[in-house]
Amino acid sequence: MSLWDTGGQERFGFFKTDFFKGVAAVALVFDLSRPDTFDSIEEYFEDIRELSGNIPIILVGNKDDLKKDIGEMIPREKIIQMVNQYSLFEYIETSAFENLNVEKLFHRLSLTALIDLQPRLGEIIDSNHFRFKVLLLGAAAVGKSALITVFTKKKFEENYKLTVGLDFMIQDLKIEEEDVPNETLNFMKNATKKKRIKKIRKKEEVQSSLSG
Repeated sequence: MSLWDTGGQERFGFFKTDFFKGVAAVALVFDLSRPDTFDSIEEYFEDIRELSGNIPIILVGNKDDLKKDIGEMIPREKIIQMVNQYSLFEYIETSAFENLNVEKLFHRLSLTALIDLQPRLGEIIDSNHFRFKVLLLGAAAVGKSALITVFTKKKFEENYKLTVGLDFMIQDLKIEEEDVPNETLNFMKNATKKKRIKKIRKKEEVQSSLSG
């Protein structure tokens, strides 16, 4: 997984449209303790659909650990309404601080990318390895960087710098074959087979041109 973390500040908004190309799945992250970050989520949908098509989107309510102290700031019904309205893949509540559902989130992002395999340029490495570009979007300070750090480094960092513009990390993730639908497995096998054939033909063409 190539995990892209975009700065949530408004002044970096003009950067975002450049990063949607080749995206396989998106996590839209908001802060469960800040209703304004949930309300700002809608501004991303038009860009995603226009520039990346009908790719899978997972809605993420982060900072679940704060709910026990401040209660439910955003009505559950409102969240589910957004999931249904925009046909999102699913909704997951996470806590980077308590490492709650962080692994689940990125596993689901990978699985949705596999299920929605196009394949896009560079996604197929070989029959058992695929490379996906995953984008995390949301307002500033909702915890996008913290989620990536906990997933990749297995630890929560109390002090981290606010993302300026863009940051990204690479992380391997194993998905068991039984978790992948049969239809997707067949598509993967056919896609990798076609890639092998193209490689063989290209090699033969190179050898032919050299011998000629």
